[in-house]
Amino acid sequence: MTVLTRYQMRMAWPDQDEELIARLKIVCWREAYPGILPQPILDGLDLGRSVAEWERALHSGIAWIAEQAGVPIGFGHARRDEVTTLYVRKADHGQGVGMALLLHCFDEIACLGHDRAHLWVLEENVKARRFYECMGGRMVARRAVGYRQYPDIMEVRYEFTLA
Repeated sequence: MTVLTRYQMRMAWPDQDEELIARLKIVCWREAYPGILPQPILDGLDLGRSVAEWERALHSGIAWIAEQAGVPIGFGHARRDEVTTLYVRKADHGQGVGMALLLHCFDEIACLGHDRAHLWVLEENVKARRFYECMGGRMVARRAVGYRQYPDIMEVRYEFTLA
Protein backbone atom coordinates (compact mmCIF):
# COMPACT_ATOMS: atom_id res chain seq x y z
CA MET A 1 0.00 0.00 0.00
CA THR A 2 1.28 3.46 -0.89
CA VAL A 3 0.87 4.81 2.63
CA LEU A 4 3.53 2.40 3.94
CA THR A 5 6.20 3.54 1.51
CA ARG A 6 5.59 7.25 1.02
CA TYR A 7 4.42 8.19 4.50
CA GLN A 8 5.58 7.61 8.06
CA MET A 9 3.21 7.44 11.03
CA ARG A 10 4.28 8.43 14.50
CA MET A 11 2.61 9.10 17.80
CA ALA A 12 2.33 12.76 18.79
CA TRP A 13 4.06 13.73 22.02
CA PRO A 14 2.60 16.04 24.67
CA ASP A 15 4.76 19.12 25.33
CA GLN A 16 6.39 18.67 21.94
CA ASP A 17 3.92 18.46 19.04
CA GLU A 18 1.17 20.94 19.97
CA GLU A 19 2.31 23.74 17.68
CA LEU A 20 2.94 21.37 14.77
CA ILE A 21 -0.59 19.96 15.06
CA ALA A 22 -2.12 23.41 15.58
CA ARG A 23 -0.49 24.76 12.42
CA LEU A 24 -1.51 21.68 10.44
CA LYS A 25 -5.10 21.87 11.64
CA ILE A 26 -5.39 25.52 10.55
CA VAL A 27 -3.97 24.68 7.11
CA CYS A 28 -6.34 21.72 6.74
CA TRP A 29 -9.39 23.76 7.78
CA ARG A 30 -8.52 26.47 5.26
CA GLU A 31 -8.14 23.83 2.53
CA ALA A 32 -11.19 21.74 3.41
CA TYR A 33 -13.88 24.15 4.53
CA PRO A 34 -14.24 27.06 2.06
CA GLY A 35 -17.87 26.98 1.02
CA ILE A 36 -18.71 24.76 4.00
CA LEU A 37 -17.84 27.14 6.85
CA PRO A 38 -18.29 30.91 6.62
CA GLN A 39 -15.08 32.70 5.61
CA PRO A 40 -14.97 34.77 8.85
CA ILE A 41 -14.51 31.53 10.81
CA LEU A 42 -11.63 30.44 8.57
CA ASP A 43 -10.06 33.91 8.65
CA GLY A 44 -10.34 34.01 12.44
CA LEU A 45 -8.42 30.81 13.13
CA ASP A 46 -5.84 31.68 15.77
CA LEU A 47 -2.59 29.76 16.24
CA GLY A 48 -2.31 30.63 19.95
CA ARG A 49 -5.80 29.32 20.72
CA SER A 50 -5.16 26.23 18.64
CA VAL A 51 -1.88 25.48 20.44
CA ALA A 52 -3.65 25.80 23.81
CA GLU A 53 -6.38 23.44 22.57
CA TRP A 54 -3.78 20.86 21.58
CA GLU A 55 -1.89 21.22 24.87
CA ARG A 56 -5.07 19.97 26.56
CA ALA A 57 -5.93 17.41 23.87
CA LEU A 58 -2.56 15.67 23.92
CA HIS A 59 -2.81 15.22 27.68
CA SER A 60 -6.34 13.77 27.51
CA GLY A 61 -6.08 11.56 24.44
CA ILE A 62 -3.68 10.20 21.88
CA ALA A 63 -2.77 11.53 18.45
CA TRP A 64 -0.98 10.11 15.44
CA ILE A 65 0.87 12.25 12.90
CA ALA A 66 1.46 11.29 9.26
CA GLU A 67 4.60 12.70 7.68
CA GLN A 68 6.16 12.62 4.25
CA ALA A 69 9.91 13.22 4.15
CA GLY A 70 9.65 14.65 7.68
CA VAL A 71 6.88 17.11 6.76
CA PRO A 72 3.57 16.67 8.64
CA ILE A 73 0.67 16.12 6.24
CA GLY A 74 -2.07 14.70 8.47
CA PHE A 75 -3.09 13.73 11.98
CA GLY A 76 -5.79 11.99 13.94
CA HIS A 77 -6.73 12.24 17.63
CA ALA A 78 -8.80 9.93 19.80
CA ARG A 79 -10.11 10.33 23.35
CA ARG A 80 -12.08 7.61 25.11
CA ASP A 81 -14.34 6.13 22.39
CA GLU A 82 -14.30 9.17 20.08
CA VAL A 83 -12.14 10.11 17.14
CA THR A 84 -12.10 13.81 17.88
CA THR A 85 -10.07 14.93 14.89
CA LEU A 86 -8.88 13.56 11.55
CA TYR A 87 -7.29 15.78 8.91
CA VAL A 88 -5.05 15.21 5.90
CA ARG A 89 -3.60 17.90 3.65
CA LYS A 90 -5.59 18.15 0.42
CA ALA A 91 -2.56 17.28 -1.74
CA ASP A 92 -2.33 13.92 0.04
CA HIS A 93 -5.99 12.90 -0.20
CA GLY A 94 -6.61 9.54 -1.83
CA GLN A 95 -3.28 8.03 -0.78
CA GLY A 96 -4.54 5.97 2.18
CA VAL A 97 -3.25 8.38 4.81
CA GLY A 98 -6.69 9.14 6.26
CA MET A 99 -7.50 5.46 6.43
CA ALA A 100 -4.21 4.66 8.18
CA LEU A 101 -4.73 7.47 10.71
CA LEU A 102 -8.33 6.43 11.35
CA LEU A 103 -7.29 2.82 11.89
CA HIS A 104 -4.59 3.93 14.35
CA CYS A 105 -7.27 5.84 16.27
CA PHE A 106 -9.57 2.81 16.21
CA ASP A 107 -6.74 0.63 17.55
CA GLU A 108 -6.19 3.06 20.43
CA ILE A 109 -9.91 3.11 21.23
CA ALA A 110 -10.06 -0.70 21.15
CA CYS A 111 -7.03 -0.88 23.48
CA LEU A 112 -9.07 1.11 26.00
CA GLY A 113 -11.65 -1.69 25.93
CA HIS A 114 -14.26 -0.10 23.66
CA ASP A 115 -15.95 -2.16 20.95
CA ARG A 116 -17.49 0.88 19.27
CA ALA A 117 -16.14 4.27 18.21
CA HIS A 118 -17.76 7.45 16.99
CA LEU A 119 -16.93 10.80 15.45
CA TRP A 120 -18.68 13.97 14.33
CA VAL A 121 -18.27 15.49 10.87
CA LEU A 122 -19.73 18.60 9.28
CA GLU A 123 -22.96 17.66 7.54
CA GLU A 124 -21.98 19.50 4.35
CA ASN A 125 -18.56 17.81 4.16
CA VAL A 126 -19.75 15.26 1.62
CA LYS A 127 -16.27 13.97 0.75
CA ALA A 128 -15.45 13.17 4.38
CA ARG A 129 -18.87 11.62 4.93
CA ARG A 130 -18.37 9.29 1.95
CA PHE A 131 -14.98 8.30 3.36
CA TYR A 132 -16.45 7.47 6.78
CA GLU A 133 -19.26 5.49 5.18
CA CYS A 134 -16.70 3.51 3.13
CA MET A 135 -14.85 2.85 6.40
CA GLY A 136 -18.00 1.27 7.85
CA GLY A 137 -19.46 4.28 9.65
CA ARG A 138 -23.18 4.53 10.15
CA MET A 139 -24.80 7.96 10.59
CA VAL A 140 -26.86 7.96 13.79
CA ALA A 141 -27.37 11.57 14.88
CA ARG A 142 -27.37 15.22 13.82
CA ARG A 143 -26.80 18.40 15.83
CA ALA A 144 -25.86 22.05 15.55
CA VAL A 145 -22.11 22.63 15.74
CA GLY A 146 -22.59 25.44 18.24
CA TYR A 147 -21.48 28.60 16.47
CA ARG A 148 -23.67 31.30 17.98
CA GLN A 149 -23.50 33.45 14.84
CA TYR A 150 -24.12 30.47 12.55
CA PRO A 151 -26.77 28.26 14.19
CA ASP A 152 -27.58 26.45 10.93
CA ILE A 153 -24.17 24.76 10.62
CA MET A 154 -24.81 21.13 11.44
CA GLU A 155 -22.69 18.08 12.08
CA VAL A 156 -23.56 14.40 11.96
CA ARG A 157 -22.38 11.54 14.12
CA TYR A 158 -21.00 8.34 12.67
CA GLU A 159 -20.63 5.18 14.71
CA PHE A 160 -18.27 2.32 13.94
CA THR A 161 -18.16 -1.21 15.22
CA LEU A 162 -14.58 -2.18 16.06
CA ALA A 163 -13.73 -5.77 15.18
